[in-house]
Amino acid sequence: MKIPEPIVSFINKSVLLENFCLPHFYPKIDSFEEFQIGYKVNGNSGEKITGEAEGDFHENWFVICSGYSNDPFFIDINEEEENFPVYFAWHGTGSWVPVKVSETISEFSNQLNFLKELETNEEQIQEKLKTKIDIKNKFWAEVYSEYEEYDEDE
Repeated sequence: MKIPEPIVSFINKSVLLENFCLPHFYPKIDSFEEFQIGYKVNGNSGEKITGEAEGDFHENWFVICSGYSNDPFFIDINEEEENFPVYFAWHGTGSWVPVKVSETISEFSNQLNFLKELETNEEQIQEKLKTKIDIKNKFWAEVYSEYEEYDEDE
């Protein structure tokens, strides 16, 4: 598979953050297909495990990074004209329920860069999150909550 340039650019930046919910693992460009193991392919048998039913991981979805618990951030390869909206799903729930986290892959990259900058100034992180990110979104609410817990632990 030829990986579209916006995805290559995103992966090459590989922004790592402290927050448990955010990306911790990125594929290597030359082993992008291997990074799909566990989501699209059974790691033991090599059998394809995608489907089109509700709760299935769809064939046209590709994981572009994953969180600490291997929760995937993914794009739909058919949404190139929309500049690849980014989705997230919790791993281990028995079905994949996508939550749109960003309207485009470039917006997601900007959000991660913004959060990386904020991690150097923890006391402002929650207030700035409220102004730049939709914390009513189920995923971003969890990110916000994780930063609250981090702040309380200090």
